[in-house]
This record gives sequence, structure tokens and C-alpha cells, in this order.
Amino acid sequence: MNNHRDMVTRLLLRLVPSGVLFGFGWFLLATGTGGYGAVPQLFFGMACFLVAATIIAGPIARLIAQPAGNLFYPEDHFDHPQPMYGIPEAKRKRGLYEEAMAGFEKIAEEYPNEIKPYVEMIDIAIVDLKDAGRANAIYRRGVSALKNAADKEILARMYSAIRTRLNSRSNH
Repeated sequence: MNNHRDMVTRLLLRLVPSGVLFGFGWFLLATGTGGYGAVPQLFFGMACFLVAATIIAGPIARLIAQPAGNLFYPEDHFDHPQPMYGIPEAKRKRGLYEEAMAGFEKIAEEYPNEIKPYVEMIDIAIVDLKDAGRANAIYRRGVSALKNAADKEILARMYSAIRTRLNSRSNH
């Protein structure tokens, strides 16, 4: 975000001299009378337009190209590979709940600061396996493994919300 602010600041700083040159070039073109005597004045007016455009083109191009370029070449890089949730999620969709749990367990071991594997395991335990005791054990293990207090709070809220799904299913 700070880089974007710097680009806008550069653009605004270049708007002043560019605006002055553009205005002067417009004046020269507007006051140029017909005939061969006005040709140098008209060329000088056009040169002012060209210089004004050159001054402002760089920051405008950077302002447009930076976000568009980040689509293909992002500036953010990760220090290590990110967790692969696709395999356990696919196993869950196919009804292979224990294999999905094992996949999420592996992710939780390899990435101890991730909340998602605990949430997914709690969801499988309650929604698919209908095992509240197992979900509670996973929740307690997740709370003890997570180090960030905000992450623990998020896990607690998610556990509470998912647990209501077990109660609502048993009431129907």
C-alpha cells in the first residue's frame, strides 16, 4: 500500500510542471495566427505538449502497470510451501472421512500455526462422523497448539458455531 501511495505522490508532484507546460503549449497553439510566421510558435506549442506528456507518462504508466503486473509477478513471496488442502478436501467429498482426517492431521503437524486444519477436522467430526467427543479433543489440541491468542479465539468461535450443527441435526 505504501508503494502505491509513493506512486501517487510522484504523479501529483509531476502534475504541476506538466500542467504548466501543457497550459503554455495550449496558449501558444490558441494564439498562433495563420501564415508562415506562426509555424515556429505552433511547433513550440506542440513541443510543450510533448514535454508535458513525457514528464507525466512515467508515473501514470507505473500506477497502471504495478497492479496489473502483480497479477503475473506478485511481489509477495512465501518462505516455505503453503499447505495443500486439496487432497484431504477431495477425500472428504468422496466420503473418505478418516483419510481426510489423517490428511488434515498431517497439515496440522507440518503447519502448527494454521487454524484451518483444526476447523476442518472439527467439522468432519461433528457433521460427517457425528462424534462430539472427538471434535472436543481436536478443539483442545488446536487451542494448545496455536500460539496466537487471536487464532485461539477464532478457533473457539468456529468450534462453537460448528458444534451447533450437531445439536440442530439431533433436534430434527
